[in-house]
Amino acid sequence: MKKVFVILIIVFLLAILGIWGFQYSAQYQFHGSVLQDPKLAAEILLRADSGPVRLSDHRGKITLLYFGYTSCPDVCPTSLANLKLTLGNLSPEEAAQVQVIFVSVDPNRDTPEKLGQYVQLFAPSFIGATGTREEIDLITSAFNIYYKINSESKDNYSVDHSGFITVIDRSGYVIMNWQHGTPPSEMSADLRYLLKNGMPISAQILAGATYTPVICAVTLAPAHVQGGEWLYQHHCAQCHGADLAGNPAWQTNLADGSHLPPPLDGGGKAWQYSEQDLMKTIKEGRNLDKPIYMPAFKNRLADWEISFILTYMKTKWDINQLNYQHGFMTLTPQATPTLIETGTAIP
Repeated sequence: MKKVFVILIIVFLLAILGIWGFQYSAQYQFHGSVLQDPKLAAEILLRADSGPVRLSDHRGKITLLYFGYTSCPDVCPTSLANLKLTLGNLSPEEAAQVQVIFVSVDPNRDTPEKLGQYVQLFAPSFIGATGTREEIDLITSAFNIYYKINSESKDNYSVDHSGFITVIDRSGYVIMNWQHGTPPSEMSADLRYLLKNGMPISAQILAGATYTPVICAVTLAPAHVQGGEWLYQHHCAQCHGADLAGNPAWQTNLADGSHLPPPLDGGGKAWQYSEQDLMKTIKEGRNLDKPIYMPAFKNRLADWEISFILTYMKTKWDINQLNYQHGFMTLTPQATPTLIETGTAIP
C-alpha cells in the first residue's frame, strides 16, 4: 500500500512539472510588437539585380522585411548590420530558413544593381529590391510604412522613413514588428522560437476572420483600403465613377444588348457575387465584343492589386451585404449563381 502511495505521489509530481513546463513554453515573451490579428502579407512584385522579387517566392522561410534607402547615414546601415548579427547568432541551418529583404523607398537613386551591391556589404543572402514610385507607394501603404522625401536638391536629399522590421512567418502572415534598436540577441531568440514552434496563435486566426450572420467580422485592413482606393481611382473611376456610384442609367438595356457601367457600392449588385467571380470578371473583362465593354485587366493588375480594389469596394457595403458576400446570409429570392450579367461589370 505504501509503495502504491509513493508511486501516485511521483506521478502527481511529474504531472505538475509537465503542466508547468507547458505553461512556461506557451508563455514565451517575444521582443517585438506582436499583431493580435495576423494578416496575410500583400504580394510584393519588385525588382532586384537578380530579377523579380515576390514575397510568395519565400514561403516556407521566415521573411524579415525592412524599408529604407542606401544613402541613409545611420538608421538603415545600423538595422542591416543588426540583422547580419541576428542571423550570425543562428546556426547555418537556422539562418538558411530566414530571408532578409531590403526595400528601397528611393527608386530615383537606388537602382536594383546599386541595391545588390549595397546589401552584399552586409550579407550575401540579403536581397535588395525597389520599384516605381507608384509600386513603392502601394507597398509601403500595405505594410503601414511611413516615408517622406525631403527635397533639397536633385541628387542630394534625405528621406524620413519608418525604422521597424516586419516579421513574416513561413505561411506568409505578418505576425510581428521589431522596433529599431532591438538587440540582435533578442531578435535571434525570437527567430529560434519561431523556427521551432511557429507563432503561438490558433489555426482559426490563421485561416482568416470568423463571419456570423449578426455581426460581420470582415477585417478591412486600412493599408489595403488605401491602396485599393488609389488603384480604383487610376483604373476604374473613369467608368464607374469616383464615388463607385456608376452610371445612373446602368440598368437600362441598350440597343446592342449592353449596359452602361454599374455601381460598385451598395446600390449595385457587385456584393451579390463571390470574391472569386469578381476577381475573374476584372481579370477577363466582360462584353469584349460589344461597343460598351469592360476591358480585361489580367495583364495590367496583379492579383493582390485586384484584391486591394475589392477591399476598397467593400468599405461601401453595409454589414448585411458583407455577410451575404461571404456566404452567411441569403436573399429572397436568392441571387442567381452566375457571373455578373451583361453590363454589370466592375472596374
